[in-house]
Formats: sequence, C-alpha cells, structure tokens
Amino acid sequence: MKPQHLALMLLICAIWGYNFVASKIAVTQFPPVFFTGMRFLGLALLMAPWLKWQKGQMHLVLPAALFMGTLHFALMFNGIALADDVAVVAVVVQLGVPVSTLMAWAMLGERVRWKRGAGIALAFMGTMVISFDPKVMGYQAAILFCIGSVLAMSYGQILVRRIRDVDTFSMQAWVGMVSAPSLLLISFVAENNQVESALAADWVGWATVGYAVVGVSLIGHGGAYFLLRRYPVSVVNPGFTLAPILGILSGIVFLDESLSLRVIAGSAMTIIGVLIVTLREAKAAEARGLTPAEAPDKVIGKVAGE
Repeated sequence: MKPQHLALMLLICAIWGYNFVASKIAVTQFPPVFFTGMRFLGLALLMAPWLKWQKGQMHLVLPAALFMGTLHFALMFNGIALADDVAVVAVVVQLGVPVSTLMAWAMLGERVRWKRGAGIALAFMGTMVISFDPKVMGYQAAILFCIGSVLAMSYGQILVRRIRDVDTFSMQAWVGMVSAPSLLLISFVAENNQVESALAADWVGWATVGYAVVGVSLIGHGGAYFLLRRYPVSVVNPGFTLAPILGILSGIVFLDESLSLRVIAGSAMTIIGVLIVTLREAKAAEARGLTPAEAPDKVIGKVAGE
C-alpha cells in the first residue's frame, strides 16, 4: 500500500474510533434518536446527487436502508447514551462482523469453516467476559441496545448482499433519505425537548453533528470506498479493526475512562476474534474471484456503525 493510502487508512480508523467519544458528547446535548436523525438529514443532503431510483431493486434497497440506518443507529445511540464507557460500546458493536457471517450462513447458505467459526466463538466469548465485569453489570441495558443494533445492521447487510448493480454512493444516499425522516418521526413520538436541545446546544454539540456527517460518513465511508477500489479486501479490511482500539484509547484520553483487567481481556478477545473472521472472509472473497471493486458494498456496510 502506498504511504499516502496507508495514511488515509489510519485517518479513517481515527475518525471512526473517535466517533464513539463524539457520539457520547452529542447525546449529552441532544436526545439520542434526534441527534441521529439530524446526522442522516445532513447525509441525505450531501448524497442527494447520487439518489437514483433502482429499478427492480427497491424492494431490497428500502428495507436495507431501514435496518442499516434507522434501526441500527437508533438502538446504538440509545446504547451510547446509557453506557458509562464508550470503550465497551466500541467493542460490542464489532460483533456485527461475526453476526453477519452467521446470518449469511443461516440465510444465504454461505460456508463457515472452522477458522471463521473459532473467530466467531472468540468474539462472543470476549463480549461475555466484558458483560460480567461488575462495572458493566450496572448498564446491561446499554449492552442489549448495542446487541440489538448489531442484529439490525447484520440483517441489513444480508439484504445488501442480495442487491445487484447498486453502487455504494447511491446506497448511502438511500440510507440517508430513508433514515432521516423515520428517525426524526421516532424522536418526536418517543423523545422530548428536541427544539429546546437544539437551541441550547453549544458549538461543541453542533460540531459533533458536522463530525458525524462530514467526518464519519463522507470522509470515513468515502475513503474506505476509495481504498477498496484500489486494493484487495484482504489488505484493506483487516486494517479497519484498528478503529475499536482507537475508540477505547479515545475514551481513556478524552473522557477519563478507566478499564478493568476484565474489560481489557474481553476487548482483546473480541477484537482478535473479529480480526480472524475478517481475514478469513477476505481470503474467501478472493477465492471466489471478487475484485476490490466488487467488494465495497459488503465491507462498508460492516463498518457503517462506527
């Protein structure tokens, strides 16, 4: 990988990693679902030029956008709001990789050999270790919300795998277009003080909205697409597992979080398990003859939760 492209990968991981901290700050100033709706409203406006009606595919595009956008992010940001440590959230949402693999096995008949199976088991064992930490036991509801968000994203990815001839930018545009109004509607039904929070928010709060739209979605996802158009998935995808590590470090540096040995051990198990699954999926994709240009929709879907 060229040095400038390696630097781009590190930037993407840093953006996705710090996003957990930015999200934690955001939900202290805005209701969680309302903040997420504003984020996707910004994304919809930015991606509007790529919004195209996909003939014969909309029966998959619309529900995929609903699961990967509305349901995934509504659940995840409620989990962030309830969790004391963003590090735990950063690790738990990585279960999207093994969960999507299991769903692909169950629903699409994709083969899962023993190495990927071992990675999946290790990832789940790591999350169990984290969940039984005495401190984490105090906010189990946050973990459940995050697991629900993982399930929603994973099912959305299964739908994406069935979509044909829809480019990533158009898919992102539909995610924004479907998610923004639905999230805002959910917020105004289930939450309170949206207008008051918007008027009271300081520049830091509004900066988190801009960060989510421009940094995470435009630079992060756009940069990932750029790299995956130029390098094999086996080169690019494993590098993205650096993001949760940076998310943990960001929580320590910016939010003064402290991690117990149990959380550290569980996090290491989960991240290593995710890395094993990621490497084996990349190798399997190359064995099937997928080029980098054919892989981005799958891979970017997996990291959209960051």
